[in-house]
Amino acid sequence: MSSSSIGGGEGQMLRFMTKKCCCGRKVSIRIVESEKPSKARLYYVCENMGLRGCDFWAWCNPVGYAPIYGRDEIDDEKPRVEKGVQLNRKLMKLEMKMEALTRMMKTSMVVFLVCFNSTMLMFSMK
Repeated sequence: MSSSSIGGGEGQMLRFMTKKCCCGRKVSIRIVESEKPSKARLYYVCENMGLRGCDFWAWCNPVGYAPIYGRDEIDDEKPRVEKGVQLNRKLMKLEMKMEALTRMMKTSMVVFLVCFNSTMLMFSMK
């Protein structure tokens, strides 16, 4: 009934933009099935069409191709995904440490300026 991809050749499928209609729902992609010049052409339609007065409809044109992964290729990707997750965790920890160091540096700078100004005031009073 609705689809977001169509085979585009050996190991490929067509990619489409996702859209939302004016009622805020994701629209479906359907195919023209009737005997018309536009037969087999894809179009977007809101699933609320006819129910709540939504009349969103537009032609659906592909934006490119995406590879279709077989089961073996997906399993081969698993270690890379796990490594990516580990790197992301490390990055988050480093960002948190960087924020803490930045706060410490700002605090140290304020303390330094207060001490410096106090010292300058003491020497100017003598």
